Amino acid sequence: MKCRILEKGAELYFRYGVRAVTMDTIATELGISKKTIYQHFPDKDAMVYQVLESFIQNDQCKWEDLNKSSKDVIHKTLLSLEIMKTTLSEMNPRLMFEVKKYFPKAYDLFTKYKEDCIMNSLKVDLKTGIEQGYFRPEIEVELIARLRMGEVDLSFDPNFYSHSKLSFFDTQQILLDHFMRGILTEKGLSLYLSYQNNN
Repeated sequence: MKCRILEKGAELYFRYGVRAVTMDTIATELGISKKTIYQHFPDKDAMVYQVLESFIQNDQCKWEDLNKSSKDVIHKTLLSLEIMKTTLSEMNPRLMFEVKKYFPKAYDLFTKYKEDCIMNSLKVDLKTGIEQGYFRPEIEVELIARLRMGEVDLSFDPNFYSHSKLSFFDTQQILLDHFMRGILTEKGLSLYLSYQNNN
């Protein structure tokens, strides 16, 4: 039952955001009493925390598979965009903004994941790209990795580009394209464009 509650909670949080979804909402969707939910989750904070924890575990598995299936660092970057497309198509753009504002413990968990896993992975990819001759050798790896993280974070802020008619994913795609073109060598740009043209 706990897994069912967690799955339904994740589905509703991702679709509507965490503020709009109450324990009553989840109970109604599952056809169970709210008391049953509280037997497994003491409060909404615990529920949001465990939903995010589960999301992080699944995300880590996806990135591990990506490392095995990608041909090179540029291929990996473009494949990661496909993963992002799937995730963002199911996610309310306000989700992480609301988690940050109303569920600090859960947001701290996500922040640690970004710093310990995503940030380190970005730095490794940048160094690999430089070694392979795809990325400009003079780039400051730490700074550029944080720039990329900042771009992604900024797009989750509902006040950022709030009047845009672009979808959440299209915004991310454009930001990534600008980022990549700023760090690619001629060799890297040629490979990047060939991957894009083959899609």
